Formats: sequence, structure tokens, C-alpha cells
Amino acid sequence: MNRTKEAQEVYEKALTYENNNPDLYYNLGVVLIEQGKPKQALAYFDKAIECEPEHIQALMNSAILIQETGLVKLRPIAYQRLFRVLKKLPNNDRVYFNLGMLAMDDEQYANAEDWFKKAVQLKPDFRSALFNLALLLNEQKRPLEAIPYLKGLLSHFPDHIKGLILLGDINTNHVKDFEEAERCYQRILEIDPNHVQAHHNQCVVLVEKGDLIKAKQCLLQVQQLAPDLEYVARHLAIVENRLKIVTKNLDSTTLPSTLNP
Repeated sequence: MNRTKEAQEVYEKALTYENNNPDLYYNLGVVLIEQGKPKQALAYFDKAIECEPEHIQALMNSAILIQETGLVKLRPIAYQRLFRVLKKLPNNDRVYFNLGMLAMDDEQYANAEDWFKKAVQLKPDFRSALFNLALLLNEQKRPLEAIPYLKGLLSHFPDHIKGLILLGDINTNHVKDFEEAERCYQRILEIDPNHVQAHHNQCVVLVEKGDLIKAKQCLLQVQQLAPDLEYVARHLAIVENRLKIVTKNLDSTTLPSTLNP
């Protein structure tokens, strides 16, 4: 009912009667997350674990909270807690995903890849795992390996804009399948007609196809949508410069209309 203050008061009152109840501490932690107070929430999760060392929800959510809030010094504790959950729930896809996210933050990319793949094996339609695995592979300069995971993501979630952007980028820059890239960007524009990045990337496809005149017109339209974006102005200037060079070269090779004796 979104009445978190009242919920907090009820749980705090209950603690006066049962001050060793781990569920009450855990629920207070959840309430404080809803209130945007992650550090206080973590303290209540810790208290729940103190009362019941194998409290699965407190172990899991405290580890997620440590990862999401970027508490670097506490990351070893997050790993320990997730591994404790894994002993109880060896086939929990969320545990593997959050281990992957921690490993990503620690730049342990091989471990992150393994854990994301395990999450996807357990849950083939795990949206965040599919996307983050594809993103990781692309950033590791293995874009072709990312494609099956992006296609899997989009088969389950055809409106996943970030997935469409990434697949379009890979098709543009690595596969050189410009038609497929255009389909990705067009799909985004069906979802959000004013999506600046999709419009801009369509212009990039035109440049890659060598159609500089259409690319210029395209970038001018994007500039109207987002006049303050520096990279749009910069790319427009590059295209205009290329057009000048092409025009100059054409002029220099044009034969005169009459030949002098």
C-alpha cells in the first residue's frame, strides 16, 4: 500500500516483544530500502543474519545491496553470503547472476562470464543475465559470441531497447549486416519515436553504406531532436567535411565542356 512509515512503526513495535525475530529485522530492512535508506537497511539485514545465520532472504538481499550500492570494502562479505545461499539453493539462478555482477565490478571477467552463463542455463529467459552476458562478451572484444544471447533476449523480450541497441551496433560495426542493424533501430523507433540514439545510429548505418547525402539529412534531423548533444554536431561536421572532399574530387576530375586546340 506504499505506507512504509506505518509499516516501519509496526515492525519496530513488534521488536519490543520479539527482539530476536530475524524476520522482523529482515522486513524492516526491506522497508528501509523502499525509503531509500540502504545503509540502515543493511544494518537490519545484518541483525537478521546475527539472529539466524542461515536466513536465506537476508543473506541474499544484503549481498545484492552491497553490490548495488558499491560498498567495495564489503564485497568479500557479499561473496561469502551468496556462497552460503548457494549451499542451500544450488540451482538458484539469482545467486549466480549476483555473483556475476560482483565479479564484473571486481573486473574478474572470466568468473563473471561463467556465472552469467550458469544463470542463463538455469533460466533461459533471465533478462538481466542475458543482456549483461552479451554486454560483457562485446566489451571483451568477442561481439560475435554475444549475438546468440542477444537474440535469445529479444526472443523473450522483443522491446528490450538496450538489447536492440547493442545488437544493432554489433551488426553495424562487426558483422556489417546493415539491413539487420536498421531493423533493430527501426524497432526501437516503433517503441519510442523520439529515441535519439536509435535515430543517430540509423545515420551511422547510412555513413557505413556510403550514402553521405542521406546521412547528412539524417543527422540534421537528429540535431533538431537533440540540439545540445555534442557528438551529434561532431558527427554532422565529419559527414559534411567528407561530402566537401568528395565534391572537390569530383570537380577536379570533370573534363571541360570544350577542348582547346
